[in-house]
Amino acid sequence: MIEAEQTGGRGGATRPKEEHTPLDVSRLRADEDIPFDLYVKNDDTYLLFRRANHPLTVDDLRAFKAKGIREFFVDGKGKKNLARFLALELAVRLKDPSLPLEEKAIFLMEASRIIMDDLFAHPESPGTLEQVRNLVEQTVGFISSGRQAFRAVIRLCSHDYYTYTHTLHVEIYSVALARQLNLSRSFLQKIGEGALLHDIGKALVPPEILTKPGPLAPDEWAVMKQHPQLGIDLLAAQGPLDEVTRWAIIGHHERLDGRGYPYGLKGDELALPARIVALADVYDALTTNRSYHGAVRSFEAFNIIKEQMRGGVDADLFRELVILMARMDPDW
Repeated sequence: MIEAEQTGGRGGATRPKEEHTPLDVSRLRADEDIPFDLYVKNDDTYLLFRRANHPLTVDDLRAFKAKGIREFFVDGKGKKNLARFLALELAVRLKDPSLPLEEKAIFLMEASRIIMDDLFAHPESPGTLEQVRNLVEQTVGFISSGRQAFRAVIRLCSHDYYTYTHTLHVEIYSVALARQLNLSRSFLQKIGEGALLHDIGKALVPPEILTKPGPLAPDEWAVMKQHPQLGIDLLAAQGPLDEVTRWAIIGHHERLDGRGYPYGLKGDELALPARIVALADVYDALTTNRSYHGAVRSFEAFNIIKEQMRGGVDADLFRELVILMARMDPDW
């Protein structure tokens, strides 16, 4: 059976620490408040260009374009303000009728990655659930706007694995699959929240276990298998979780044949949200690069799931995901 965490790439769970986060110049608009310092990069040195709360002018943006300046950088101190800024800006950009669909998809994916990167770096910060709910609301709205919107997002899914990109991909696949099943908008919202947060418990797993390059020892594996429940415990302090969201988190490693974890649930014991996110989780694990295997295309991923997880995943959901990705995935 496919089991990513035990064999390695347990997520390497995070990317190498970066002091500065790149920000495409096109993500900024003239005369808007920018609540973080902007830096430019000169070789390996970051130079302060503009202090926080000093808006850029139209002439500034034109000059950057003329000089070929494509990105600024935001330092670690400004990263949380950057995430909040992008969360607010996202709603504005996605409603802008003048923006092409592809530009909206790019902004959605880039903003989501930065927001989720910050969230996984500070999972216990107040407002985590609210931040996730707002992000999922924008994602669900965009994906639900039509087939071309979902296709535009799929094209931008990275094949490189980091926890924050993995959770974003799992959210997209889970929401799209739930939408294909004609489930309610409320269900799409709640399962999206659970998918984005399904691995949040890894923040409480010791880093020496998360980043261990080889197989885990039995005692380490026992700790690793607790990350779904650890995620529920971590979020409990933020307020009550909807049952759909809770099932998506606690059940994303459970299997219909009872061979999953942390509780070995099987058959009818496993609710629909857990079945959806479990399938999306495995699919993304196969279609992104990990330390122990390279990314495979959708067709090959489905063959692997069919051969190695027969009886472990929901056959009806599997069939619907195959149909969905055959229509949408440009790399099929």
